[in-house]
Amino acid sequence: MIRILPLFCCLAACSGAGAGGAGNPAPGDAFAALQDRVTVQGITPFATLPETGDVAYDGRVRLTLPLGGAAPSLYDGDLDLRVSFGTNPDPVTGSIGNLQGAGGAVTGSLQIGDGVFYPIAPERDYQFTAGLSGSLTQNAISHVITAEMSGDFYGLQGAGVAGVIARGAVRQGDEIDVFDGSFGAERTASGR
Repeated sequence: MIRILPLFCCLAACSGAGAGGAGNPAPGDAFAALQDRVTVQGITPFATLPETGDVAYDGRVRLTLPLGGAAPSLYDGDLDLRVSFGTNPDPVTGSIGNLQGAGGAVTGSLQIGDGVFYPIAPERDYQFTAGLSGSLTQNAISHVITAEMSGDFYGLQGAGVAGVIARGAVRQGDEIDVFDGSFGAERTASGR
């Protein structure tokens, strides 16, 4: 089983140095802290997850995006994830938005859908996957984005989720580049 989440956590922790004050952690520090809070709880056995019901997760993503023909750089954004346990044909949905990075703010959002559960994980590497797609604009340049997110549930009855974003493609006109990333989120108070 290949797990690359620790690599992303290390990169996230290193990349935020020097920004923010003592009371306002740098985006990289906040992202790493969230990842640590979620993953320290250990992976939730799939059999102990709720059999039915909807659960909302609120968290963060960190993407390494090559926007506008520039070299890839880190972008942090908000993650809104909805998981529907039971017989829903699309059990993992949500969105990614409010991306900010070295090149400035990015408008637009990525939609999450086509989710699939893998109850036999960790033999399958991850407990769920979902597709990402959407359009992001920076400095009046539009980019078409596609990727796949893969993750696990953590803690008591899936109190959190974390994982990786891979197979990412950034299309700008006829140009195609690749990207990856990671994510972490905690169940919201209004979630189960």
